[in-house]
Amino acid sequence: MANPLLIAYVVGWVLLIAGLGLLLPLIPAAVYGEPLSWYVKSWVISLCAGSVLVALGLRSRRRSQEMRSRDSLAVVAIAWFLLSLFGALPYWFSGRLDVWGAIFESFSGLSSTGATNINDLSGYPKGLLFWRSLTQYVGGLGIIVLMVAVLPFLGVGGQLLMKNELSSGVSNEKLKPRVAQIAKILWMVYLAFTVGFFLLYYLGGQGVLDSVCLTFTTLSTGGFSNWNDSMGHYSGSYLPVLSIVVMFLGSVSFALHYQLLTGNIRALFGNPEVLFFGGVILASTIVIGLTLFLTGTYQSVYKSFYYAVFHATSIASTTGHALTDWSKWPNLAVGVMFLLFFVGGCSGSTSGGLKCMRWLILIKSIHRNFRRYIHPRGVFPVRINGKPIPEPVLEGVWLFFLLYFVIFAISSVLLTAMGLNVFDSISATASAMGNVGPALGNLGPASTYWWIPGPAKAVLSLDMLLGRLELYSVLIIFVPEFWSK
Repeated sequence: MANPLLIAYVVGWVLLIAGLGLLLPLIPAAVYGEPLSWYVKSWVISLCAGSVLVALGLRSRRRSQEMRSRDSLAVVAIAWFLLSLFGALPYWFSGRLDVWGAIFESFSGLSSTGATNINDLSGYPKGLLFWRSLTQYVGGLGIIVLMVAVLPFLGVGGQLLMKNELSSGVSNEKLKPRVAQIAKILWMVYLAFTVGFFLLYYLGGQGVLDSVCLTFTTLSTGGFSNWNDSMGHYSGSYLPVLSIVVMFLGSVSFALHYQLLTGNIRALFGNPEVLFFGGVILASTIVIGLTLFLTGTYQSVYKSFYYAVFHATSIASTTGHALTDWSKWPNLAVGVMFLLFFVGGCSGSTSGGLKCMRWLILIKSIHRNFRRYIHPRGVFPVRINGKPIPEPVLEGVWLFFLLYFVIFAISSVLLTAMGLNVFDSISATASAMGNVGPALGNLGPASTYWWIPGPAKAVLSLDMLLGRLELYSVLIIFVPEFWSK
């Protein structure tokens, strides 16, 4: 059975350490002469909550109890949920957002979704702009991965936490023998990219704060922006082109980035999931680019394909940055963009969504079934990169897709019952579960979620969390058997 005391102990420490991030916005707030109390009060509350949980769980540590799979699942789900709630406090204390709006913004940030209910970013407090970008940055690679790297007492259960925090592909790369070392390596690569891309954004003429925020939200494939017109604010510079590169790299497993940096080029460019992801973006770019040019949406071939590749990469990577309101494009182009809501990046990356590895396995599994119909006595294993996929994994992928779309249908109906039209409900749910950000219709790239009712924001916030933690880590803790022997 799950160990509630051990779970409380580990979650408490996650709150204590991650809660320190609430103090970082004090720097821009102090520089720009903004109130500091919003962040101090939030940190104190997080400190108190974490201390209480650690105190409750001390008995489990005295017994040297080992973290099991059930415990790690609960830690990941509960820690993300609580951190999202505490992350809402600065917005609420500022008075800029109500309770539902603050919770929505926080869940969107930590899940790296990028949907916002801030109606006007002009003149918005710099400390809050930094905070919302920071939540996406930390949530991108994963809070639990960071905790595994810095909390040595998680050594025994660290592998389980990593497994349940990230999608398949990270722990199997065999970077190092110890899980804590893997976590540190992933964050070192993440930080190295951060420094490099910050310098490139800064050299592009942006200030320090804007360069930091843009790096945070683009590398994490989150998509928050400091400006109402998103990436359109940087039109005319090389920054949108640079962002295409950043978004793509953020969508590729950071374990593969590490292998590339150590000289193993084939690990990245020979990876079937990366090739599939790149192929999806290429095909989408061609269809969208041709549609935009042939319909006269843009007069030049260059501009048509420039906008096409930027937005195809942005949505497929689940970033959500926008140069223009692409929801006003011709129907075919918008339809392709909507399909990209369901792609997701590669496993082990900062992207959300269904993930390309699952799509690869599903497509190969369907092809295998066709071959079985033609050759009933044949044996046709599903292979990825030359290795056969076990039947339980194939079954798990099918069930994941089924569960994903069942939740998608339920959430869409709930939003419709709360006053949204069918079109907005379906696109908003797809965007939230895919951690994309912008939706269609009244929730497109040029709009925000400020007008939807509070309960609808709560539903979408849970959809974001489910999408980020890939369903099972959240849903399983509501199964009674999970807590029983």
